[in-house]
Amino acid sequence: MPEDFVPGADELLDATDERILNRLASLYSAIDPVPSDLLERIDFSLAVAELEADIAELTRGELVGVRGEATDSVTFTSGSLSLMVTTVVSAHHVRIDGWVTSAGAEVDAVAEGVTRTVVADEAGRFSLDDVPRGHVHFVVRREGYRPVITPSMEV
Repeated sequence: MPEDFVPGADELLDATDERILNRLASLYSAIDPVPSDLLERIDFSLAVAELEADIAELTRGELVGVRGEATDSVTFTSGSLSLMVTTVVSAHHVRIDGWVTSAGAEVDAVAEGVTRTVVADEAGRFSLDDVPRGHVHFVVRREGYRPVITPSMEV
């Protein structure tokens, strides 16, 4: 008998095999489920590769309250660039107030199916209204630099 011989290896799966495989699938789903945002992560990775962009690192700030609305402050950094955003959430949309270390930088907020673009003022400040709730990432473009793209965050 050959060393790599496995009895029954060339036979079709039967009902017992199907039950075993289904139980294994259930076990893996319970103890190691596929992340719900896996497709978004793959899309993000492909977009970064396509843009040949730098990736910013996420630093979450303290929660802040403004006029009784829920807000959150997040800072992203990449090399000499920092991007700070504060979100103000309403029922269906989010206002994003931000600051970037590069005056005149173009900032895209890429939400699910929607991209909002703004140019930062001479102090690096910007504001975006009516960004849909859900996952959003930012792309910052500056003259003479590669684009910087941030990880996705929930707003």
